[in-house]
Amino acid sequence: MAQELSPHKRARIADLFFQGHSQQGIASKLGINQSTVSRCLDEFRFIVEQDGIGTLEKEAGTTMNDFRSLHNLAVELRKSKLSIEETKMGLKIHRMLEKFGISEEHYDEILQSITKMKSEGFIEAAMKLVKLETSTGKSYIDIVSEFESLSSEVANLGESRANLKEENKTLREDKVKLAQANKNKRREIQEFSDEMKQKQAALNAELMKKMQDTGLTMTRIEKLEPLTHTLKQLDIADDKLENYLREHQQLEELGITWENFKTMLEAMKNETKED
Repeated sequence: MAQELSPHKRARIADLFFQGHSQQGIASKLGINQSTVSRCLDEFRFIVEQDGIGTLEKEAGTTMNDFRSLHNLAVELRKSKLSIEETKMGLKIHRMLEKFGISEEHYDEILQSITKMKSEGFIEAAMKLVKLETSTGKSYIDIVSEFESLSSEVANLGESRANLKEENKTLREDKVKLAQANKNKRREIQEFSDEMKQKQAALNAELMKKMQDTGLTMTRIEKLEPLTHTLKQLDIADDKLENYLREHQQLEELGITWENFKTMLEAMKNETKED
């Protein structure tokens, strides 16, 4: 015998069906037979067709197709653990985002932003941004733009600092090289100076030896300097100077002064010109 259903149960069958429950599931929840649920759903179909939707079914392929589509949608929602109210809210949010020009490909970014809103310090940061907007009279877009510009300048300064650091390193290296080169040059100068001193000492030793061999003294050399100058004035060739110098030594040994010798030379020169 077919079970009689109250209007409430009939409404509950429709409600559970569109929530995605199977006929057996509906029967279990309402404590009725599965056949009763099937009969009730068939009656719903008959009513829909009797109200004229059958014509729509023929023209556009709707009615029962839509009826089954709604059922399938309910099944999918149930699998996703979404209620009708949650689905309605999701559709509302979707339409709102569309209104603000936010497409589906940006939904992940929106979700990330919402997640950040829940993170610690976000509210304080938002409040600071509002205060900045109030104090500067600028929008958050202008503030963010200035921040990005400053960040770029900071990055450039960091790069410049790195370049200066590298240049400073190069200058220090050049300074070390210059100091080493200067040290090498001072050593070369010292070595050259030592070499010159050695040569000077050798020349002095050689000169002293020659002076000893020839019997010359510094006093005689000082006296010979004006003599040499005078002999050159008298057109005495250099190859004859040695003979004159020897004669000068002999003159000293004979007690003849240089003035007398000079007078004699000038007289001899005059006589030669007269001859």
